[in-house]
Amino acid sequence: MTAATPAVSRRHRWLLLIPFLWQIGGIPLVNDIAWRPFSLPFPMVWQMTGIVITSLVIAFIFSIDRRHPEFEGPDDNASDTGNAA
Repeated sequence: MTAATPAVSRRHRWLLLIPFLWQIGGIPLVNDIAWRPFSLPFPMVWQMTGIVITSLVIAFIFSIDRRHPEFEGPDDNASDTGNAA
């Protein structure tokens, strides 16, 4: 009989909703803004900022996943056997 493994909490992955809400939820708010930072239309700056925020959120979630051993794949613990090619 196998021992039951503890449940893995993946609540931090709800943070992936932030980029979605940034892009979809912000459309009605930023579409009519006439301000032109860096001589670019504001919706374009909004999209570029969303790309940066998305990258930061994904990096944060990746760092959380790397700290927890329950997220390791089968090859993550493989040791080097000295077979250099």
